[in-house]
Amino acid sequence: MERSSILKWILFGLSILLIVAAFLFYQHIISYLIVAFLIAYIISPLVNLAEKYQIKRTVSILVIYIIIALLLAIFFNVIIPQIIEQMIDLVHSLNEVVQEHDDINLRVLGFDGIANIIDSIESRFPQLEIHRQISFTLDEAKFNSVLNQIPLFFKSVINVASFLIVVPVIVFFILKDERKFFHYIFSCIGNRYFEFSLHLFEKIETSFGRFFRALLLETLLVTIMSIAGLLILRIPYAIVLGLIVGLANPIKYFGPFIGAVPTLLIILLGPTPDIYILYAGIMFLIVQQIDSLILFPWLVGKSMNMHPLWVLLTVIAGGYAFGILGMLFAVPVVFLIKVIVEVSHKSLKKFEII
Repeated sequence: MERSSILKWILFGLSILLIVAAFLFYQHIISYLIVAFLIAYIISPLVNLAEKYQIKRTVSILVIYIIIALLLAIFFNVIIPQIIEQMIDLVHSLNEVVQEHDDINLRVLGFDGIANIIDSIESRFPQLEIHRQISFTLDEAKFNSVLNQIPLFFKSVINVASFLIVVPVIVFFILKDERKFFHYIFSCIGNRYFEFSLHLFEKIETSFGRFFRALLLETLLVTIMSIAGLLILRIPYAIVLGLIVGLANPIKYFGPFIGAVPTLLIILLGPTPDIYILYAGIMFLIVQQIDSLILFPWLVGKSMNMHPLWVLLTVIAGGYAFGILGMLFAVPVVFLIKVIVEVSHKSLKKFEII
């Protein structure tokens, strides 16, 4: 082996070690960087639009920050206190249910119909002991242990505060020096692959960017409609439940059911008449029809060229691999990979690289 080849392999090995060392050193702030890049990615079109009107990037970023700060101030002063109050009331309600009954089972939780079905199954197959298994799972000690984890959320306030301080600073520098970052990245690419890389980046940004921003807007609109519907029905904890519905909505096919379950449980466990299960179900059906027939085709459908069966299998696979987060992010990640593969295949031929 020639001396130059040995040197290349040594430099390659050192580069890998350097990357691994950097990852280990910065691993605790990777979440900061990911969130900062996502926020910068969302805000970037506004900054670029302002720059077309001869407004300096620094000024436009600061103006956008002031607008966001005002919106957050309204959010934290008006909505957050209500969410916290509703969460505290919800925890108290669950504690009361636990304390009123020595044995937590399906009938205590209001699922009489399901309990009757299980009774008929156990009469034929007594060895299954389904009720005993469910009661064990819903045991008071275990239920209380779950409830006791909720206050731990509030102990993370310091971490959240540092997150809220550091991330905007990172976003500011990403937006301010966006062109410098891209210039540095593309300057490291050889001439043979420069046009291909630039074309690949533009196509990915166009396809995935449109999809990602449309998905965020769809989620926001579904959240607003859900909260409004629950408030109209006067269902307790409407804001918290509406947020859950909105956040679960991006999980295609399964999201509406996941989001509706907490609302149904609150109606069953609380003082709200059981008939409101029907009213809430009708409301969720209306929201989902608006989403399925209007919002999704208009906002997301045109940008996401994926077969429904593929989407369904992707969501299931993501759920098995990474739980709820996997179900939430599986489709965007697979869509991104799909775009990269398709654009790369066409571009490599277009620029005569292969």
